[in-house]
Amino acid sequence: MHVTSIDRYMLEPGLVTEWSVAPGKVSRSEIPPSYNQKFHLDTARTHGVGRSVWMAAAFDLPGHLDRTALEQALMHFIRRHDTLQSGFDVNADSMLRVDLDPEDITVVSSESVATSSSDELRDHLRTRFTLACDPLTFPAYMFATVERDSHYTVISAFDHTLVDGYSLVIALGELRQIYQKLAHPGGSAEVTEDDLLTELGDPGSFLRYCELEADAPVTELGDPRVREWARFYERCGGTAPSFPIDLGVEAGDPAPQGADVRPLLDAADTERFEQICLESGGSLFTGALTAMGMAVHAINGVTRMPLQFPLHIRQDPQWENAIGWLTTSAPLTVELTPDADFQSSLAHTHASFRTALTLKGVSMAQVREALGDGYRRTRTDVFMVSYIDYRKLRGTEDHVELNAHHISNVTVADDAQFWISRTHRGLALRSRFPETPTARRAVTEFLARLEEILRDICEQGVTPIAELTTQLNLEGTPVV
Repeated sequence: MHVTSIDRYMLEPGLVTEWSVAPGKVSRSEIPPSYNQKFHLDTARTHGVGRSVWMAAAFDLPGHLDRTALEQALMHFIRRHDTLQSGFDVNADSMLRVDLDPEDITVVSSESVATSSSDELRDHLRTRFTLACDPLTFPAYMFATVERDSHYTVISAFDHTLVDGYSLVIALGELRQIYQKLAHPGGSAEVTEDDLLTELGDPGSFLRYCELEADAPVTELGDPRVREWARFYERCGGTAPSFPIDLGVEAGDPAPQGADVRPLLDAADTERFEQICLESGGSLFTGALTAMGMAVHAINGVTRMPLQFPLHIRQDPQWENAIGWLTTSAPLTVELTPDADFQSSLAHTHASFRTALTLKGVSMAQVREALGDGYRRTRTDVFMVSYIDYRKLRGTEDHVELNAHHISNVTVADDAQFWISRTHRGLALRSRFPETPTARRAVTEFLARLEEILRDICEQGVTPIAELTTQLNLEGTPVV
């Protein structure tokens, strides 16, 4: 799956049709929004409609679109996942969940619109998805198709309150499988919920996850996991970490967002880099983080780079096939050695990563409640780095053939955020940052330095691990 942003998404033009839900009966729900949803809704409430942090999954199929089969497939897909039957009624004083009756949902298609250029198509999709997939609207998602003479594209776009990056992979795979089962010549005229349960597995319930999170016991400040978070935030000045290079914006005053999407290493060099990281007692992710810390150091001499990184919480089988925002956050600090050596610095980064993994089991909601005034939110965004190895996710084997894309909107930002993705093509990076002259110069230099450092590491190789651990007195450094 190619990870990109809507301003970089270049798709062959064609006939565009929108597919959306016509909600029937709507009822109040007793299930509160999750911590992530509250955070996102609060940001949306502050900045207003039109800045939706939506994300979309897109794939291509040959031939001609079967509209009847797609409409039926969308109905099955929506009824299968309760997050798509849920939304929020948000005002200045409250955030209340509202639910649709799944049996009272219908899918309606718009009049088709012809587009004549990739730019026109991209701008059309961006405008429509930003209006439809807003957390302050309901339902906050939309589907679209782009038809051409020989092939067509199916796009599923959702506000972030409803999905995470992992969910897009599930959505793409399930919707394609249900649709092709209905549209294939000689295929099934009907698909039952039991059929889907057998073929796709139990979808789980994201709303059940929200219930469990809300009912989780209070965690005390004395909990060692909370203490680790407290130490992390204290080192960051009592708030979340920020990118350690000036971006030319004030905290809490976002600027229009800038974006960058680029390959970092091809498949062969990615394998080489991973092997170097493993031989150095780290992993590809912690190696990439260390290289990012080295890039910062090359620019301004800073040797400590605290950040947060998302962790999915799908280890429990009941969430394996669920669509929803099923991630938590973990703290990590990249700390370079005085000589900024990659291998020795990687040992420190990986040790911080291993510590972060021990914090699983305590939610951000529990952490923030326990910390109380020990944490204050100063920025709209949090400096974070995400990593997904799409090769390890089920159903991604033919993503290149499908022209599969993960597309994110471009909105506003007051900090930098990075998404590292690994596919069969290699390692790539999507960057999000404030579009100010200061930030554009800083991020451009940072990315150029990062690419140079990664190339140098691949070319130079490593010191044997036994010799390195003797030098560092780090015998037994764990490897992930």
